[in-house]
Amino acid sequence: MSNSYTKLYLAVALLGMLSLGLSSVAKAGVFVNWMSAHKKLDCPMTCKARDMYVIMSGTDHKQDKPLSVCTTKKDKRGEWLVGYNRWQEKTCIVGIGDKAYHGDRYFCLCTTHGIQPLR
Repeated sequence: MSNSYTKLYLAVALLGMLSLGLSSVAKAGVFVNWMSAHKKLDCPMTCKARDMYVIMSGTDHKQDKPLSVCTTKKDKRGEWLVGYNRWQEKTCIVGIGDKAYHGDRYFCLCTTHGIQPLR
């Protein structure tokens, strides 16, 4: 895995681990929750469909579009892995070893507080 992908994966994984502790918790009127990808939409549209805002993890510099925090399993018995969802893509991408896995069944991290605007 290249250095930039390693750094991105570590940043997304850290954010995901921190956010797992906040899941479904109300803090000062702000709710954070994992939402099932709505009708195979990307994470920004999944959250928007539920009147929530997506939690972003960075920017895809090739497309100059945001990356959203998501989670998926590699198989039914596997553990949930934190990754990222690209703008208008319908997968959650996680790093496994030196490869990227694209999970088509995934959850998006959403919040009731608009901390990051959609472009």
